[in-house]
Amino acid sequence: MSTASAGADRTGDADLGRRLEQLVEEVWSRGWEPADLHRVVGRDGNAVATQLLGDLMAARLAAYSAPTVEARWRGQLEEIGASVWWRAHQDPLAARAGRTKGGWAATKQAGAVLEVTLQLLPAIERLSARPGEATPQRSPGPEVDQALLSKVRMMLAKAESTTFPAEAETFTAAAQKLMTRHSIDRALLEHDTGGDDGPAAIRVGVDRPYESARFALVSAIARANRCRAVWQKGLGFSTVVGFSTDLRAVELLFTSLMVQATSAMTAAGSREHWTGQNRKRSFRNSFLTAFAVRIGERLETAAHEAQDRGADDSVRAGPLEAGDPRPPGDADHTRATRTDRTALVRVLAERDQAVEDALAERFPRLQRTRSRATFDAEGWTSGTAAADRADLGAPGRIDRPGA
Repeated sequence: MSTASAGADRTGDADLGRRLEQLVEEVWSRGWEPADLHRVVGRDGNAVATQLLGDLMAARLAAYSAPTVEARWRGQLEEIGASVWWRAHQDPLAARAGRTKGGWAATKQAGAVLEVTLQLLPAIERLSARPGEATPQRSPGPEVDQALLSKVRMMLAKAESTTFPAEAETFTAAAQKLMTRHSIDRALLEHDTGGDDGPAAIRVGVDRPYESARFALVSAIARANRCRAVWQKGLGFSTVVGFSTDLRAVELLFTSLMVQATSAMTAAGSREHWTGQNRKRSFRNSFLTAFAVRIGERLETAAHEAQDRGADDSVRAGPLEAGDPRPPGDADHTRATRTDRTALVRVLAERDQAVEDALAERFPRLQRTRSRATFDAEGWTSGTAAADRADLGAPGRIDRPGA
């Protein structure tokens, strides 16, 4: 290649880099966040394009002052491992080419693929302020305690890795109790102090294959945690609406239960029809769907039973523990107990309605559809059995230590 043609080639590379950075900004304005983009680009299996996307997003986010970027955006970049790792005088495209097998040619090809992908992305619901527009008033309220989240993640990781069911149940039960205790305490505190920021929304990845079955599991867990889920078919994710503490519980429980479901499904193997035709796909889709349905039934039943226990526990933590001299049988204490129980139920009911209202506002044209997946009786039976064996970690959504 001549010097002139090499120079022209590098000029074209610089133009491609500028177009890609501009496209990243454009799709952010259409509602896409870093985790969403990383997920949808990664679905095609082009590792270089996915890495280049992370570089471009890190470069663009670094251009904004910290107070104008919501914490969730920087957190998403950290989760996908994206950062500004190249030297100041380099641009992301050139830096990536230096680390890519195939150099400039492979990087340019990945950039071209990424460019087309970003151009075709539709506008979606905006869940947070885009970079440069975040303000203290528009930013979400305080997140779940990070120390608590670290404990929960550690417990769930141990539950998923152990080969002893009893040990897994112990770890998951402890994690569930931590999350639910924090959720109820947070709900009551926000109600008493007026610090309620209202429902928020997150997106949970719903990967191929068996997307409809995976979404069924997301939806079941969301309902049990006082959230609602909507599936954006074809985009690789589900949007979950709820209060921040409950949303974190959905994320963690879905990840853990999906690990359990996948492990059980893999152990069950695949199946063949009596004619010799492979029915692996129908078996596994039915397996996961049945798993989700049964998990939903268990969670819904447990939630109804646990709500009364949660009300009783919140009352027991009230006047008597505070040194109230009235005996439990005293008429005034009985009336106070009944009032406290009613207050908790009212707070939870108000939050449920707020979630429904937020869902309707975000998705005014929401449609409900039925799955058209092929049914496999053996897969359904196996999935139901696996769900019965799955460790939910606690008897229900509203649970208290010592119940």
